[in-house]
Amino acid sequence: MELILYILFFIVGILVHATYTYVLGAGTLVLMVKGSIEDALLAIGTAYEKTIHIQETTYKYLLDCGVNEKDIELHRKMDKIENETIFNLIIGNLVHVIPKRLKHLAPFNNWKTAQKHLEKIIKDRNNLTTLMK
Repeated sequence: MELILYILFFIVGILVHATYTYVLGAGTLVLMVKGSIEDALLAIGTAYEKTIHIQETTYKYLLDCGVNEKDIELHRKMDKIENETIFNLIIGNLVHVIPKRLKHLAPFNNWKTAQKHLEKIIKDRNNLTTLMK
């Protein structure tokens, strides 16, 4: 009888350990993926800002060199379309590599919705920073 009790305790211990490890691992995975998504979005947002800044500097330089404003406006439109295409592709690739069971951690599927989520991340991090002071 005592042997059966020991075996039962052993099996229950293994089940409790497996459950605890699974829950702890899943929680850690969710936190890591969420943090990675936020950091990747911040990096992409920074790259977008730098791209826009470089393009605006280029337009200003072209204007100073005497290039027709119509041509500069055409470049603006082409650059805007190109930026949207490239950053939609980057966001699409980011969303694609997230495992299916964690897709809910990325509430965006294109650059426009990613920008809104990025604004929320920046706002939350700024609020956190002010709370810590």
